[in-house]
Amino acid sequence: MEEFLETCAQVEHTMCRIYRQLADSERDNDRARALWLQMAKDEADHATQLRFARCLPEESFSAADLSQSEVETLLIKAQALLDDLEETSFSSREALKCAISLEEEFMRVHAKTALVFTDEKLKKRFDLLARADEEHIGTLREYFREIWPR
Repeated sequence: MEEFLETCAQVEHTMCRIYRQLADSERDNDRARALWLQMAKDEADHATQLRFARCLPEESFSAADLSQSEVETLLIKAQALLDDLEETSFSSREALKCAISLEEEFMRVHAKTALVFTDEKLKKRFDLLARADEEHIGTLREYFREIWPR
């Protein structure tokens, strides 16, 4: 469980770096910059919460099988997006679409993870993480529709 939670925290940290990179690329757009910086802050908070959960006693978790490979795949995808943003001129539109997709995938992981806690407070914490991801998705989609209306 500790490895799983650390990998989840690494995904959150990588998403934080992605959002900071996007904020840096939007120096002339105060609204976009503020959006990306808020998202980065949220992801940093999520990483901290996940690292805290790693320190909890084993009896805080049930024996449910969580897919380490699933979160490792998410980490690879997030790192690939970060690499693309750092190395190439990635369009804001494509970066936003990728960020939405990653947030959707991670929301599912958070929701599933919430189910493996025997401690009610931990279940609620991971439910909140899933809801925060859902809010991120809504915020990103709203911004996408605003910038690129149909």
